[in-house]
Amino acid sequence: MLKQAEDLSIKARSYVGRLPPGAVLSHRSALIAHGLPIPYFERNDPLTVEAVHPNRGSRRTNLFVRYRDLESSSVIVLDGCPVTSVEQTLLDVSRDYALAFAVAVVDAAIRKSAVTAASFRAYCDAHPVRTRQRRIAAVIDNIDERRESIGESICAVRFVEHSISGFEPQVTIRDERGNFVARTDFANEPGKVIAEFDGAGKYYIDNDDPKVAFELERQREYQLRNLGYTVFRIKWTDLFAADVFLRIRATMANRRSARA
Repeated sequence: MLKQAEDLSIKARSYVGRLPPGAVLSHRSALIAHGLPIPYFERNDPLTVEAVHPNRGSRRTNLFVRYRDLESSSVIVLDGCPVTSVEQTLLDVSRDYALAFAVAVVDAAIRKSAVTAASFRAYCDAHPVRTRQRRIAAVIDNIDERRESIGESICAVRFVEHSISGFEPQVTIRDERGNFVARTDFANEPGKVIAEFDGAGKYYIDNDDPKVAFELERQREYQLRNLGYTVFRIKWTDLFAADVFLRIRATMANRRSARA
């Protein structure tokens, strides 16, 4: 994925001074210009430079220009190239990309203090679009500044897509005496289910020795299980398959039945 992002960045920079008159870099190309991440690339995704134009659209091998209304206040110049503003870029991504992709981008922009949730919402309210307004509304409904990584943002959207409710981000778990046990990526405390993205990195303090880290991780997970929690570890590839989320949903259903 890093190679794809680098290749797309090189392509986007190659269009400085070469865009069709009136065109403005947008979408993923604008994310690169603003220093924001591209969460993922779809399989066989063409590395196409993206732009918008107020009067016409076109598609070439390496350049996709969308026909879109564009206010002058929504355009800035970076390194000599016209680019959609951060807010407009996030709106465009929310409108045209998948929910998980867009939420991950907006969450990342919030973490970098490029926008706030409130300022992005206000911008979208002030710039209504004629099509796909519901997509933008769905992104606004699902952003959360408490998430700490792209993976966590995508994971949260997968919960929504699989009708898994009640998981809160960055939950601190304590034992019966109030002693700290873990700070988890996601937890449903009533159901006693924990979801950790990409291993159990928050079960232990930072440690450069992998053997020590593994042992601390094992001890933390043992403590969590003794407290009645079921722990799911979610790898990057799990975010793009249904299996682990179906298992989480089934576990939650079983827990609810047991409490009934």
